[in-house]
Amino acid sequence: MRIHTFVMTAIETPEELVTESLEQEKLPDYEFNKKDLFTAYSLPTGERLFKDQNDQWYAAAHFVKDSLHAVKYGRQIFRPPYKEISEEELSFVEVLEKNGFVPLNPHYDKALCHVVAEVEKLEELSLEMQSRLAHADGDDDPQVAHSLHYMESKLDGKRSRFISGWESHSFATITESSEFADDILMPVSSWLYLLYFSHFLDNQGTMASDQMMPRLLGNLWASTMKEFPYNKELIRILPLS
Repeated sequence: MRIHTFVMTAIETPEELVTESLEQEKLPDYEFNKKDLFTAYSLPTGERLFKDQNDQWYAAAHFVKDSLHAVKYGRQIFRPPYKEISEEELSFVEVLEKNGFVPLNPHYDKALCHVVAEVEKLEELSLEMQSRLAHADGDDDPQVAHSLHYMESKLDGKRSRFISGWESHSFATITESSEFADDILMPVSSWLYLLYFSHFLDNQGTMASDQMMPRLLGNLWASTMKEFPYNKELIRILPLS
C-alpha cells in the first residue's frame, strides 16, 4: 500500500518577501461556483499556498507516508508537548517552521488532511484500517467510528472509495487504480477536495462547486457531522465490528 497525505492549515499572512517570490498557479474556474474563490501559489521548495476571497492564506503540502503513525504525526501543525517526535515525522511542522508560517488556530493542533491510499484490492484493507486512514489516526488511537460512511466510483473496472472521517477534520480516498491516482488525484483532485473541505467546514456545510462530485463529497462529509443535513440514499454505510 502506498499512502499519500495532503494537508492544509490557515496561517497568518506571509511576509512580503515570501509573497513576492510566489508563482501563481491556474485553478480551473469550472470547478468552483464563484470566480477567484481561491488563488493557488507554488513555493520553490514544492509546497503550496492558497488564498481565499477574504484574503485568508493557507499553507499546504503533500507527503508520502509509510505507516499510520507517520500519517498521524505528519498532519501536526504544532509540536506535541507530551511526546518526543522526530523532525522527520513532524513533516508539516517542519514545512511551517522552515518558511516562517504561523498557524492561525491555536486550539487545534492538526491540519486538514486528505489521505490517499493506493491498494491492489479494497478487500486487502480491513474496515478498521479504512476508518483509521479516513481519520488520519495512528495504530494506538481509539477507534472513534462505529461505522464506515463512504461512496465508490469505478475507472476501467477498478474501484475508488471515498470515506468520511467523524469530526476529525480528515477524509480518505482509497483507490485500486494507479491511473486515477497518478493522472487525476495527485496533480489536481486531492488539492481541490481539500479546498472544498475547508470551504465546507467554514461555511455551514455549503459547497464551493456545483459539479456533481464535490456535491456528493459534501453530502458524504455531512453524514458524519451532527450539525449538517444529508441524503442517506447517496452514501453507503458499513458497521465496524
